[in-house]
Amino acid sequence: MRCPKCGTENAEGKILCRTCGTRLRPPLSAKDRALLPTRETEPELRQRVTYDLMRDVWVIAVVIAAGLGLGVLLK
Repeated sequence: MRCPKCGTENAEGKILCRTCGTRLRPPLSAKDRALLPTRETEPELRQRVTYDLMRDVWVIAVVIAAGLGLGVLLK
């Protein structure tokens, strides 16, 4: 993609020119912006983070239990 301001060739998909910083893509329209996901509210974010942490704790617990079980079996 060629920069309209300085003519530098930029990689496809870039947003800004690597030489002069000119925006290569037009800004999003209101219609396109409406299709983007909205930000989570604080309670939704807290619930998702809590779920992710609990899932991680369970995975770690299972891995430790499996390691201890194999350790006992291989003794």
